[in-house]
Formats: sequence, structure tokens, C-alpha cells
Amino acid sequence: MSSKKSKVPSTKSSSCLCGAVQLSVTGNDKGAVVCHCSNCQRASGSAFLHNYRFTSADLKFTKGEELVREYEDKETKTGNTLYRHFCEKCGSPLYLKNSAFPGLVVLHCGTMEAEGPQPSMELFPENKYAWIGDVMGKPRL
Repeated sequence: MSSKKSKVPSTKSSSCLCGAVQLSVTGNDKGAVVCHCSNCQRASGSAFLHNYRFTSADLKFTKGEELVREYEDKETKTGNTLYRHFCEKCGSPLYLKNSAFPGLVVLHCGTMEAEGPQPSMELFPENKYAWIGDVMGKPRL
């Protein structure tokens, strides 16, 4: 899968761990990034969050919209509020929106139905765990 950014609208499907929430995001593909900020580490329960960004995005639920909850993450390094959306049944983080970028939807690659694209950039590398290597290296064959 190519990690190149495209001007052609792209659609990606996503679901939570329990399958109660299913959605799709269509928008201008801005590529994937890995975020090492402490908030994304805590929200993902991992060392980083692999995010796939779409601008001018349209979010459509095919199942379980009523189960999606929003957490307003106001204590961010940038000062922007991140609206983190998750399934109330299983707790899976699904996507986020950023107060500073209207129309931006950031889909979490771990919830995607297909493999997420290779990241083209790392955000907040100063928080990167020392044991994590180059996540933007050569794609596997």
C-alpha cells in the first residue's frame, strides 16, 4: 500500500474491537503519521498512535453511532483540543478531530478494515521510546 498523499478522495472503513461501531471516512488523503505525544500514548495504551489523516472529510456510520462517546482532550502539548471518539462498549479508540483544523478526521489505523498506510512523519519525537526504531523505513515486501 502506498503512503503517498493523494488529491483524489479516499474512503476507508473502520470498526471497534467488539464490532458494535462501524464507520467509513471519505476525504482528501493526507497520509499517515505516528504520534508519540504522551496523550496519544495514554489514549492508545501503547508507545504511539498510528493515525491516518483526512481533510474535507465526511464521516458516515454504518452501525452503532449511538455507542460512540467523545472525550475532550484539552491538556495537549499544542494547546488545541482533541476530540477523541471511542466505543462505549469495548473502549476502542476510533478517530479524533482537532479544534484547530475544521474538516480534519484522524482515523486510528488499528481500527481499519485494511492495513493502514506506512507513516510519512513522526509527531513529538522527543517523547519516542528509546527502543522504537525507524517506523518510516522501507515498506515490507
